[in-house]
Amino acid sequence: MGLDIYYFPASQPSRSVVMFLKLNKIEYNDKLVNFITGEQNTPEYLAMNPNHAVPVMDDDGFVICQSVAIVKYLASKYQTADHWYPSDLKKRAKVDELLDWQHTNIRKHGIGVFFYIKLGHFFGLPALTPEQIDERYKELDGSMTLIECFLKDQKYLCGDEITLADLFIANEVLQPTKCERDIYEKHPKVKAWIDRVRERLNPVWDEMDGVFDQILSGLASR
Repeated sequence: MGLDIYYFPASQPSRSVVMFLKLNKIEYNDKLVNFITGEQNTPEYLAMNPNHAVPVMDDDGFVICQSVAIVKYLASKYQTADHWYPSDLKKRAKVDELLDWQHTNIRKHGIGVFFYIKLGHFFGLPALTPEQIDERYKELDGSMTLIECFLKDQKYLCGDEITLADLFIANEVLQPTKCERDIYEKHPKVKAWIDRVRERLNPVWDEMDGVFDQILSGLASR
């Protein structure tokens, strides 16, 4: 028993949860769910999470299937450093605001580029036309512009300390960088922020990014 974390490293929310655990030295049982072979579709997994998705947390029988809820729970249970999810009500509300925003903005638009351009053909999806590709990058560009608005002149999204918002949104921004176009070309402020996040989270960031790259390399060789 103990804390079981089911995840797949090519999943942005999975990386955010695992990074948080590693950064805060929280012990957990590593439960890799191989999406390439379809382990997320087995009856055993679906009994735990009928959404066919990762990550999932099973804490001695207490199961949560949503990444942000998992990390908020862990932050409270293990009383992690306050900067991650501040106890101050107003600071916490700003973190919550961005965690809610990311689902339907940078996550949606990053997936729109990465999944359909990089992985779509592995799942039998038709290739996008050049016009469709341009439109998906245009939508992503809109989310990147909003990230710049949130940053203002701050080091991180909610101020001068890193929070859960930086962790989750940085992983969403990372996803479309695995495609061909330079998404930072028009957004140097986002690139500078990503570099600060990487430096702040290393060596964990590079470790997880490296595993992600290995998965992509394996797919490319198939």
